[in-house]
Amino acid sequence: MKRFFTLSIAATLLFIISTAFHNNEKKNAQKIYQRQQDRLEAFISELERFKAYLPDNNTNVEVLQGRYLEVRKAFKKWEYLAEYNNPDFVKIYVNGSPLPKLMPDAANIEVVQPRGMQVLDELLYAEDIDGEKEKIRYEVNNLIEVLTDYQHIGKPVYDRSVFEAARLELVRVFTLGLTGFDVPASGSSITDAITVLETIQEDVSLYEVFFNKLDKATASRMYQTIDSLIMYLKQHNDFDNLDRLFVLKEFINPIYADILDLHQKSGIEQLHEVVPYNQLAPYNHLSTNIFSNDFLNYYKYIQLPQALNSDKAVALGRALFFDPVLSSNMKRSCASCHHPDKAFTDGKPKSTALSFEGTVDRNAPTLINCVYSEKFFHDMRSEALEDQIEHVLVSRKEFDTDMMQIIEKLNKSEEYKKLFEDCFKKYPGEKLNSKTISYAISAYVSSLRGFNSPFDKYVRGEEVVLSPEAKRGFNLFMGKAVCGTCHFAPVFNGTVPPMYRESESEVLGVPEDPKAKVIVLDKDKGRSEGRLKDKVGFYDYSFKTPSIRNIALTAPYMHNGAYDKLEDVVDFYNKGGGVGLGIVLEHQTLPFDSLSLNKHEVNDIVAFMKTLTDTVGMTTVPLSLPKFENENWNDRKVGGEY
Repeated sequence: MKRFFTLSIAATLLFIISTAFHNNEKKNAQKIYQRQQDRLEAFISELERFKAYLPDNNTNVEVLQGRYLEVRKAFKKWEYLAEYNNPDFVKIYVNGSPLPKLMPDAANIEVVQPRGMQVLDELLYAEDIDGEKEKIRYEVNNLIEVLTDYQHIGKPVYDRSVFEAARLELVRVFTLGLTGFDVPASGSSITDAITVLETIQEDVSLYEVFFNKLDKATASRMYQTIDSLIMYLKQHNDFDNLDRLFVLKEFINPIYADILDLHQKSGIEQLHEVVPYNQLAPYNHLSTNIFSNDFLNYYKYIQLPQALNSDKAVALGRALFFDPVLSSNMKRSCASCHHPDKAFTDGKPKSTALSFEGTVDRNAPTLINCVYSEKFFHDMRSEALEDQIEHVLVSRKEFDTDMMQIIEKLNKSEEYKKLFEDCFKKYPGEKLNSKTISYAISAYVSSLRGFNSPFDKYVRGEEVVLSPEAKRGFNLFMGKAVCGTCHFAPVFNGTVPPMYRESESEVLGVPEDPKAKVIVLDKDKGRSEGRLKDKVGFYDYSFKTPSIRNIALTAPYMHNGAYDKLEDVVDFYNKGGGVGLGIVLEHQTLPFDSLSLNKHEVNDIVAFMKTLTDTVGMTTVPLSLPKFENENWNDRKVGGEY
């Protein structure tokens, strides 16, 4: 009876707190909604003020840039909720990267020209700003027009959206803001971050009384950590020397975790409770750390349904991966080019072709964490992990076969047939077909993932030892060396934060042979020849940005295996890519002609990259392969003969 009364009192108190909060809920949400409308109005007003300076050709450049920074400040105050409510609008019209792109899912080739703040940033800090004034005026007018129209939309603000937008903005600040991605020329990234954080602080402070009633210790810590982060950035407003690792460990991740904790304790609905699963982004709003294993939902990148995935499916996919029965000569398997001991690469500039007839066209990329990508292959021609197998099967240099022949072969094995029956009981129709073969291999390849490297564990507080060189290297990677503006944390590939939906490619100007007396551009045109829909000039010599995780195991490097050592790769970037070697490409995407890194800094970056090694639990090789009853195939070698 006593226990009953205790529970009743607790329930009553929770009800009172909840009721009191919900009475104020609309007030807080409405107040933030009005703030957001005011911020948009202020953003437009600052653009109008800036525009007023443009007709005067005698306007001092510094004055013009100063007015632009006021525009940026207004934009950044509006950003965190705007990006949350309508990320596509912001990306296309307000703050897209300053590079032309193709409209996704368009029936024909439809080029989307860059628009907005990042374009302005480059124009306003160009060498000949007077010659860019017409372009600047056009961008400003366009921004005013689209933002004025957007004012009439009036996206609603809910309490949950404030909390979720704040956490998402922390990811954006760390991965895109403090790296310099968001400001390609002005260098105002730290100032921007301070503005954003102060805006979040202003809005989240409305919930302080409520949060204190829920969990005063967590609430106090969260508010204090936000204060401390803002103060730290104000005191360390030096882009090249900012200790981003300290910022990540001591501020970003703790705030990120505490806001989620308070949100969950509040009883306020969460994103997954109001948005259908198929509309959720790969970014996992329930993750507690930006470097946690569940930070990204890998199912969002593959076609394999969760209901069909299992340990049995992974084991079947592993058997197929190491089985040379998939190739026409019965001697080659997927593992021929993707060795477990080399992080699923093969240590060759270009993989050996079928029957030793030369090589394939490109270097074998790692498969670990490859699942976290919008498109696959160096030229990004495949839009799904499951579609890759078809490309490999029909390639004369790789497997030289087709899916129908594979199905015919596998149906001659009772063991394989039983494995497919056991794995795909929930699959309608034939259990062994092209779809289930692709699903099984996808289940295996997508299991090759993890964020358990020494660096990940250090960031999560699981290991306390990280060398000074690696710490400096991470800060250089995410700062001065601008590596993090293409290799986005935490996967360190080209999949763009904070939603991690879109994967990028880069035009680097990779040489055919960097050791040759006369350096020439590699002839491989990459993405523009991968598929017809990408056949545009700005994708010439463009290649998918790979993950640098496990890079210590995956030499040689680049799509053509041109570089043997990591130090040489960093030196290539340090010189400005192809430009530094005399290779000039119109659409090269590297941000500077030179990074001005000294030898010690190059070595520090390499030291950091080596801390991203993690293959634990991924390198298991089948002891044997499924048997065939009436064929002389049972002596085939696990992993193939080459």
